[in-house]
Parts: sequence; structure tokens; C-alpha cells
Amino acid sequence: MKHLRKRKSAALALAAAVLLSLSACEEKQPSWEEVEQAIAAGTLTIEDALDRGWVDQTWVENYYQANGMPAISKTEANAVGDFTTTTLSGKEFTKEQMGDVLFFAFIDPASDEAQGFYDELAAGYEDVQKNGAGILVCTTRENGNEMFADAPFPVILWNDSLKTALGVNSGMIGDPEVPNTASWYANGSFLSAWSSGADAKELAESAAAFTEMAKEFSSGSGADNGGSAAVMG
Repeated sequence: MKHLRKRKSAALALAAAVLLSLSACEEKQPSWEEVEQAIAAGTLTIEDALDRGWVDQTWVENYYQANGMPAISKTEANAVGDFTTTTLSGKEFTKEQMGDVLFFAFIDPASDEAQGFYDELAAGYEDVQKNGAGILVCTTRENGNEMFADAPFPVILWNDSLKTALGVNSGMIGDPEVPNTASWYANGSFLSAWSSGADAKELAESAAAFTEMAKEFSSGSGADNGGSAAVMG
């Protein structure tokens, strides 16, 4: 058992390192073996690896087949289910209040990068709204949320209901190596690659792109393919 724990710890450490290197935008692309280890450890999703170009569709289909998993579409895999949580003020918040298009950010207020992440979200919020989208922040801690006191957008609490609703994507939340992360949500699903930071100007530009994409999906003209939704890098 001792050796098994050591091997598991080593695999988790390697998976975290792979995800961290991605967030730092390093040039070296991880191997397929490293990607598979990160997926197994829950620090990376299959869809995110596909979005980032680390694997191709053939690899994904082979992975599903080898692991006895049904090959569902990107939209289905990234769908957000029903949930109930509360805002920081204690008001109930459910999926129905999310809006059709928004940048869904998960922030650990105790992390060194939290304030900068939040400041970019606040700075870009007005232009995001002008382009037809919104911002929703989920704090991963119950305490230490003073920075969100004057937030212009909703700030909700991470709980078991929300964790269940995120399905496979819940593994992207709470990683100590990448404490802050976000993805664009539209028409009930996460559609972009996960990002460990935010830029006010890029948020506004992406808001326009995902709002238009949501309209195309609603009209039935959108295609569910691996790379079209990855506007955020």
C-alpha cells in the first residue's frame, strides 16, 4: 500500500505540473501520456486538452474506447446541471439566474493572484455587458471574501450542489497549483478552454464572440466541434 500511495502521489504531482505548465503558456507541449495522467488525476478534462491542441479527435475516440466511456459531444460533456447555492449576502442562487452567456470564474480569495484576477473582471464588466454577456464569480472559500464586497456582478459560494452540477469540469476547481480558473459559458455549457487569468480588453472581445456563437447555436446553425469554441487561450 505504501508503494501504491507513492505512485499515486507522483502521478498527481506530474498531472499538476502539466496543468501548471499550460497555464504559464510554456512552449513545450505535454506528451499524450502526461495528458492522460492529468485527466486521470482530475486536473484536466478531455475537452480542455482537445481545445488546447494537446490531443486530436482520434486520440479522444481511442481514449473513450479504451476506458469504456461513451463518446458524447463536447456540449454534452461540458453541460452545467441544476444547482442551488447562495450569494455572499445569503440570497439563494440557482442555474436559472446565470444568464445565457457569461464568463464563469472560480476564485480562491486567499491566493496571491486573486486580487489581480478580480480587478480585471471588474474593469472589463461594463464592456462585457455591452457585448451581450455577463460575469459570474464563484468564491471557493466561505471566509476572506472582502475583495468582493463591491462586486458589480454576482458572487456565489462553491458548494456540493455546484460541484455536482459541473460534472467532469469540477476537477478544474480548487487545484492548489491553479487556484483561480474560468471558462466561457453559453447555452448551458462551458464552451471555451479553461483560463487561469483574465484581461479586461480580451473579455470584452470574447463576450462578443460567444454571444454571437450562442445565437448561432440557438438558430441551429452552430456546429459542435472541438476547436471552434476555444476563443480563450
